[in-house]
Amino acid sequence: MSVETALNGSKGAKGRRQRWDTRVLSGRVSPSTYEAVIKVVEAGNYVDVTDYLRDIVRKDLDARGISLESP
Repeated sequence: MSVETALNGSKGAKGRRQRWDTRVLSGRVSPSTYEAVIKVVEAGNYVDVTDYLRDIVRKDLDARGISLESP
C-alpha cells in the first residue's frame, strides 16, 4: 500500500477517494513511553504515530486470533 493510499484511502472507479469508516481511540501514556514511540516513528518505520498504533493493534488482535474485515 502506498503512503498516499494509507493516508487518503484507495481511489474508486472514477478516481475519487474512498473514505474508510473509522472511529477515534484516545489514551494517555507516560512520558517515557511517549518518547519511545516518537523515536520508533522518527526512525522512519511508520508514517506517523497513528500508523504505528494501528500496526500494534492489528498485530495484537491477530495474535489473539481476532480477525478483522479488510477496509
